[in-house]
Amino acid sequence: MTSQAQHFPRYAAVELGSDSFRLHVGRVERGELLLEASLCEPVRLAASFEEDGSLCEAAMRRALASLREFAQLLDAWRPQAVRVVATSALRMARNAQVFLPAAETALRRPIELIAGDEAGRLVYMGVTSTLGGDDGRRRLVLDIGSGSTELVLGRGPSIERIESFAVGAVRQSLSFFADGRIDAACFDAAVRSGRSRFAESTVAGRHPPLAYGACGTVRALAEIALEDGIADGRLTMEGLCELRRRFIEAGHVARVRLAWPAAARAPHLAGGLALLLALMEEYGITEVLPVHAGLRVGALWDLHWRSVALPPALPAFARMG
Repeated sequence: MTSQAQHFPRYAAVELGSDSFRLHVGRVERGELLLEASLCEPVRLAASFEEDGSLCEAAMRRALASLREFAQLLDAWRPQAVRVVATSALRMARNAQVFLPAAETALRRPIELIAGDEAGRLVYMGVTSTLGGDDGRRRLVLDIGSGSTELVLGRGPSIERIESFAVGAVRQSLSFFADGRIDAACFDAAVRSGRSRFAESTVAGRHPPLAYGACGTVRALAEIALEDGIADGRLTMEGLCELRRRFIEAGHVARVRLAWPAAARAPHLAGGLALLLALMEEYGITEVLPVHAGLRVGALWDLHWRSVALPPALPAFARMG
């Protein structure tokens, strides 16, 4: 750690997501966000519900163990401010009010159970900071999470509309590819189901044809498409249909994970692909550009702006520092 870095306050953001718990530590230095540490622990909450909608004991043990590890890292970095947010899986879990106090004890920090609107706001903030600049055009940001999907429409740093849907990659995969088998009929059913979920959105028809994907699903699909020579970084409907064809050709979730390293990091990618196809078909989106920032980056900027009592600007997102 350099003496120069010590002049800039350090912040930490912890996201208790439906599939993984993640932590970012960073500082804002001369208008740039420098990430100093990141940690990710797969806890698989959304895939671990009992029949009555409660988190299973094994998932809660995994989660508490990861939070104790996070606490040690936070103690080592000593950030000026920490924000810890829990998202859709803990909103849905019937025993969340039992788990959350134990989680706060393990992490030794308070946990906010945030709604989809606040999750969408932080995601948009993270994407806006990464894109930088304000050309006056509307932006549509989509976040297909493990347990929910958020759509955010805005212009520059200003948000016009946030919509949250209680469907994500895990639920779609467990509903339509539960036995691991991937075929055309299952895929078609998954896409139709997704379109029915998104059909009532008021965002439809008000957005530009290019959307920004602030989620692991979009980043993993873009990586696979680039690796296979299907696309150059942006995801088009044609490219996604080709990925769908290749997933069906593989025939099973396990073979998809073996074929592409990115799929191994996103275990419910078939469900995520079906939801992305549903969004693009339903809203007439022609391209999706992956953005390597989202909720945690937005939370770090939010902490910074609160500390200096300034409204959100359009800062630059830099690098791991």
